[in-house]
Amino acid sequence: MELRVDYVKDIRCLERGVGCLFVLDILGKSIEGSKNMLTEKDLLIEETKKKPDYVDSDWSDLITDRLQKWENMWKVYEQEGKVPIPLWEEGNFREVHREGFIPQMLVYPVHAGKPRGMFIICAGGGFMFKSDNEARPVAEYFYKSGLNVAILDYNTDSTKMIGDGDVAAAAGEDGMRAVRMVRYHAKEWNINPDKIAIGGFSAGGVVSGKAGTLFDYGNPEADDPIERVSSRPDAVLLIYSAFTANSVCAKGDNRGYSFDAQRMAVQSMRNDINLRLDCPPFFIAQTGCDDPRDSYYMGIQMANRGIPHEVHMFEDGPHGGGLYDGNHEDSPLCAHTSMWASVAADWLKMKGFYE
Repeated sequence: MELRVDYVKDIRCLERGVGCLFVLDILGKSIEGSKNMLTEKDLLIEETKKKPDYVDSDWSDLITDRLQKWENMWKVYEQEGKVPIPLWEEGNFREVHREGFIPQMLVYPVHAGKPRGMFIICAGGGFMFKSDNEARPVAEYFYKSGLNVAILDYNTDSTKMIGDGDVAAAAGEDGMRAVRMVRYHAKEWNINPDKIAIGGFSAGGVVSGKAGTLFDYGNPEADDPIERVSSRPDAVLLIYSAFTANSVCAKGDNRGYSFDAQRMAVQSMRNDINLRLDCPPFFIAQTGCDDPRDSYYMGIQMANRGIPHEVHMFEDGPHGGGLYDGNHEDSPLCAHTSMWASVAADWLKMKGFYE
């Protein structure tokens, strides 16, 4: 008897973004562990009713929606008198960025008193956009917990394919530059230079992972003084972002883009192949609606290299849920899954980032 087990999303996942299912194919016949399944026609009707989402087969509306929300977020910050800082002067980056785009970082007012650590936050969006529900709400949460925070506005391009290698490479460069910039200004900004964390969601986690695996310790001969300091972060947080070879799901179309697109995209988003012995500690959190094998596999690879890490797998919650606290239209309430943020804050406290 031929038995094949594929990890796929339950059809309920496509409708609500929650729940997963194992399908057993025995001699070509599927045994599905869920009854009362919606028909394809029902799904199409439901899709026309709901707001844009990652599980949509066409991301056009999702891209438009997220780009507008991201722009609106910066307008609100401007009204509050918060001004982002350009990462580079006169476009001195090595990787080609989107024409006219200026990578920047918004640093929240630094907490007074003894220097504390910094958490650089990178929102996700397949390197095509950035989602505001993974930026401001997250920054507010960790800032109110007592940690210094910054939001990184890294390179994306909505005209390219998801996970485009060149776009991702430039974004990774922005992530490492952000770490360097914080470390370079640490004394001036009252930040502990040895407690700089970077973390993100989905593609933003890829940016963070690149910083945590492709870093260097600075070039003392560089003309740019910022390039003379280390780009190695002291901690990395990957939230539904541990992309590995397992990220290409067997049934395809599970995240709104084709099987072939997933196969190509994952090559530019994998960080497991760049792990090294001097990597910083990693915190990994993911939900069952993404393929959980990614996080498990990443954890195994880190264990093989002696890299300190934690892996937290939550059953419920769609890809892109941010804090999962229900306080943003793109962040559904998944009470148990929302605990990832408090666990992450506690992990950073354990690492001395709040001292």
